[in-house]
Amino acid sequence: MPFSEYDIECLEKAKGLIDANISMHFTIAYLAEQAGMGETKLKLLFKQYFGNAVFTYLRNKRMIIAGELIGGKKTIKEIARITGFKHVTNFSTAFTTYYGMAPGKYRKQLLQ
Repeated sequence: MPFSEYDIECLEKAKGLIDANISMHFTIAYLAEQAGMGETKLKLLFKQYFGNAVFTYLRNKRMIIAGELIGGKKTIKEIARITGFKHVTNFSTAFTTYYGMAPGKYRKQLLQ
């Protein structure tokens, strides 16, 4: 399905919102409204255009940022908050699923 210029503009706006506000808790309704497109269309076209569903993109973006921050001086709790997790246990589970090891172990391996 070809994308119209307007569709691409809306999709880029939704992606930009996510990228600029990585700690925010989004809903499809909010993103669709801000982007100027319907919820169903946003979900369908986002996946086609960017290769991932909206929340998969958000989770991956959060984990990439977490991976970059984990080698620094911020605590695991601070990194969890920065990447939009209210609870460190949820962050740790997501991190472990994404990277294959717990954040503390990942950090320790980076610093060796």
